[in-house]
Amino acid sequence: MTKTATGNIQAAFLELIRKRLPDSVSFVDKLAELLDISRDSAYRRIRGDTVLSLDETKKLCDLFAISLDALLTTSINTSVFHHRALSTTYTLENWLNSVGKNMEYVNTFQNREMIYAARDIPTFHHFRLSGLSSFKMFFWLKTLIKDPVYVNKLYHPERIPEPLVKAAQRVWKLFSTTPSIEIWSDEAINETIKQIEFYHECRFFEQREQAQQLCDQLIELISSIKQEAGLGKKSSGVDFQLYKNEILIANNTIYVQMDKIHIAYINYNTLSLLTTHQPSFCTKTIKYLNDLKKNSVLISETAERERNKFFNQMKGKIEALKKRLA
Repeated sequence: MTKTATGNIQAAFLELIRKRLPDSVSFVDKLAELLDISRDSAYRRIRGDTVLSLDETKKLCDLFAISLDALLTTSINTSVFHHRALSTTYTLENWLNSVGKNMEYVNTFQNREMIYAARDIPTFHHFRLSGLSSFKMFFWLKTLIKDPVYVNKLYHPERIPEPLVKAAQRVWKLFSTTPSIEIWSDEAINETIKQIEFYHECRFFEQREQAQQLCDQLIELISSIKQEAGLGKKSSGVDFQLYKNEILIANNTIYVQMDKIHIAYINYNTLSLLTTHQPSFCTKTIKYLNDLKKNSVLISETAERERNKFFNQMKGKIEALKKRLA
């Protein structure tokens, strides 16, 4: 490969990194800090006078979740994704810390917004209440990941290790300070209802009343979200828009914009995530979400009647579950 070709690829690679930094951050200073080199050495790499070593390139790829394949992809129909899937090796704590790190990065930007098309209630919301948070994490560990430590255990909130509790609380705090637009259908409550009922029927609760307590927390959760939707603000004061969509949303799709940076997330298999910065894919994603919004009803701030009807339907489903559990 010629020096010119190498320089073009390196310039494109470093430009990807520069675009992922807030405008307030000096690119040359950040590069010097990350690679532990002088500012002059950082400038030489930016100008292409010095070629990045393989170790330096790998370090930057890992830090910014960049695949070199993305630099070599020319087709608008080809996208490269960063993959995060829960397993016994990539643990729930790893996943929570990774999500927290991503949310922390988003919140370094003053101009930021998340759009979330939610097939299920966005996971972040469950983390605001300790009971629901613990139940969700226990369910993932026992039933989704089949962690051998939990396979033969019954649910009790105290069985969730403190590091997981704190990591989930951190994710919620970061999400609560991120302006967001959420698009829900009234089916969004169904997954959690089914999980509670399944554990009740399988006798996976250590105490019978725990299922009823989770129903009460679920009602508390949707009541809090309803209140925030009415105000058009999250508890931290940042903007919150909620749309009601009557078409079943196929999967959880998330799009985040920070200044000129765009990221698309596709959620599958409950918690697994595919992430990409690929411009062509991000453009298609935001078009899909904007079209979805046009076919939805805004129920935050205005449309009080529609908002009440929407949340009352979900509350009715929870109350019906409570009767079946009695």
